[in-house]
Amino acid sequence: MKLTESQIENLYNFTRQHYVEYYDVQTELVDHLANDIEEICLENPNLTFEEARDKSFKKFGIFGFMNVVESKENQMTKKYFKLVLKFAKEWLSLPKIVLTILLLFGFYQLQQYSFGYQIYLGIFITSTITQFIMLINNTRKLKRKQKQTQKKWLFEHVLNMQGLGNTSLIFIYFFDFPVSSAKEFLAMGDFKRAFSAILITAFLIITYITLVVIPKKTVELLVQTYPEYKMS
Repeated sequence: MKLTESQIENLYNFTRQHYVEYYDVQTELVDHLANDIEEICLENPNLTFEEARDKSFKKFGIFGFMNVVESKENQMTKKYFKLVLKFAKEWLSLPKIVLTILLLFGFYQLQQYSFGYQIYLGIFITSTITQFIMLINNTRKLKRKQKQTQKKWLFEHVLNMQGLGNTSLIFIYFFDFPVSSAKEFLAMGDFKRAFSAILITAFLIITYITLVVIPKKTVELLVQTYPEYKMS
């Protein structure tokens, strides 16, 4: 039994009814369901399409498609952070390594001055607020685009929203200043100064990657992931 176009569309509607909102995940599930339904119908020719579809769906267990969606979300989130790591590694090669060393040295020396703490804190707060502003703007843009195309892509969601949000939260959690005041900031030992300089430099580099580098490459990255994306 070869499924018809109307039956394939029925499967797309079926995945949407079961809370699969991303078109790429829908397509993957529809392909799986279609192949399984065809095999089920070969074994049981008397079954209707709907009966074969429901029988195939039961194989996903009590949580239905939820585990598949969660697995794909984790996969794409890991892919996003691998991209961040890939671009971050570029800063360890010429000529960017020179800028990195200058930043490290500059931030280390800055800790000798009382205003250094305010600069550190200002950089962190400004960068984090900028990420959240961009997160809000991207959310609005994606909603408008989704209304036009009627398609929502998982990796596009991760690139524009989830990745930014996760990066911000990670830094809010881990970027805990070694001190809580300018006085303690000046009293830091050499090890804490070096660690603090490394942390603020890494923060700036990753912020630049998430706010500038990856957004510029968004379409290119999406087409690499979904060749059909440029057709949407």
